[in-house]
Amino acid sequence: MVAVIHGQGGSEVVAVGGPVVAGKWIGIAGRGDFLDDALAALLRERGYQVVALTPRNGTHRVDLVFFRVVGGGRDADRYRSLVSQAAPVVVLGPRDPDMVSTIPNAVWLQYSMDTNAVVTTVERLIGPADEGPRGPAPQLSAREKDAVVAYAMGMTVREVATELGVAPTTVSTHLDRARAKYIAAGRPADGKIGLLRCALEDGLIPCPCRSRW
Repeated sequence: MVAVIHGQGGSEVVAVGGPVVAGKWIGIAGRGDFLDDALAALLRERGYQVVALTPRNGTHRVDLVFFRVVGGGRDADRYRSLVSQAAPVVVLGPRDPDMVSTIPNAVWLQYSMDTNAVVTTVERLIGPADEGPRGPAPQLSAREKDAVVAYAMGMTVREVATELGVAPTTVSTHLDRARAKYIAAGRPADGKIGLLRCALEDGLIPCPCRSRW
């Protein structure tokens, strides 16, 4: 999850859709696409807790907000609907007059920046993460890795089964076992997005966040 938490101290304990978790939280008000997941993976790799900001969970308190510009004159209203507390804001995208007036103290970064700029900006605004590195990668079998990668990249269970030459029930078993191993390692992998996040973090899927946006 990616979350923005209020406060410069950053050690506030926050519950976001599950157990109470301490640490510095970063919220992503994004587009719900692959780049949101890549940004989340980059931030988690640095030890931050992350949560996606949506109209349903925008009240969760965070230390920092990443806001991705959509354009078309909709961003100011979208920002107000997603972010309900004062916190440092980093805007990813071209400057928009309405957004500049809505959040005049925001830090603006272009999509073409080096990802080092993302980490440097976060650490300048809220400091390094309090938490250590994520838990170790679980030992997935070769078939489990194949199933996770294909499924996380957008295939259905039936399509993965055709790709691997096995029954759909076998693919479901591989995915269930992979999720169980991630849970045992302290890294929940709920749904397709959860598996995609874990696959990005473990390098099973090449992550664009390791080069440039």
